[in-house]
Amino acid sequence: MNSLALVRSQIEARFPAAFLQHTRFVPERLPMGIPAIDALTQGGIPLNCLTEICGSSVASSGKTTVVLSLLAQTTGQGRFCALVDASDSFDPATAEAAGTVFSHLLWVRCGKKQQKLPPLEQAFKVADMLLQSSGFGLIAVDLSGISERVVRKVPMSTWFRFSRVVEKQPTALVFIEQQPHATNCAELVLKLTSQSVTFSGKLLMNFNLKVELLRTRAKKGAQSVSPEFPIKTQWA
Repeated sequence: MNSLALVRSQIEARFPAAFLQHTRFVPERLPMGIPAIDALTQGGIPLNCLTEICGSSVASSGKTTVVLSLLAQTTGQGRFCALVDASDSFDPATAEAAGTVFSHLLWVRCGKKQQKLPPLEQAFKVADMLLQSSGFGLIAVDLSGISERVVRKVPMSTWFRFSRVVEKQPTALVFIEQQPHATNCAELVLKLTSQSVTFSGKLLMNFNLKVELLRTRAKKGAQSVSPEFPIKTQWA
């Protein structure tokens, strides 16, 4: 036996798992219903993971269209979904036009004046309760109407806790925001930008959507940017 083999055998004798090859866990994914985004994300939004979908609130970024498509796809598969609406901005008529199955959607409205807790704190507490219930395939928490100044104050320990809790659940936890905040606690981070916007009166009808993959767990950092592609709004 040569010296290298001898060293290896000695290490294996003391640490049996030292040379075992571990296969990385590949989470199941929920299709978003937009082929270009599903291709970019290798199938959609991952289960058992925290995801961030980000876009500007100053101009239409495509967040609403993408999230409505995700809700429609997921409820259409017979999965139960929850939408935690931190700023009470969800439009049921638009969601219905997108194909959302309301019998499989729980809509939690935050931000009411009579509530004692601030909207952001309400949203986090509700999301935590929903995660603990273990009954949802998708929990979407819409923070896009909350000021960035407020969301930036959320401690990293909060994002870390959410990422650890969802790991034990067959659930996709998705935060919709203006900017990403969970950093390495997120499995997937998407940044959306719309260009060449077309309106009919005040109603957005068509636009070119640019999707940037800011992070995947397999390889951190910006990976790729999809070419711009045209998309028709769900309500057009």
